Amino acid sequence: MLLRLLAILALFAGLINACDCVQLPAKQAKRNAEVVFRGTITAFRDPGEGYRIAIFRVGRVWKGKVKETFEMPALKEVYGCLGFLPSLQIGSELLVYAYRLVPSKPEYFPLVCNTLLLKDVQDIADLGSGKKPISN
Repeated sequence: MLLRLLAILALFAGLINACDCVQLPAKQAKRNAEVVFRGTITAFRDPGEGYRIAIFRVGRVWKGKVKETFEMPALKEVYGCLGFLPSLQIGSELLVYAYRLVPSKPEYFPLVCNTLLLKDVQDIADLGSGKKPISN
């Protein structure tokens, strides 16, 4: 329910004030995120709330306690500055910078302008080698 309310608020905010997408340098985006990882979408699931959940197989982690499998709402960027810019498909490999809108809630959302398909990322080397995800 909270996610739906946040999405509606973000939609209206986006209609009033369109999201100015500014891609931050990797190190700055990492500071602004709670988790940073490289992952491949392996599946989607429908929680019955009007949106899908993307399920990632995580390959590398640069920030946060991220397990081998990570789930987050697969909202499209049409919700203002909330969601993913790239079209998400099974097999898509992304560099994900994410944060929680509500710290006490488990849902993470991407930093829109920095969460990109891996093929479009230019500064992944700036993050360093990263580490393996936590075993599930």
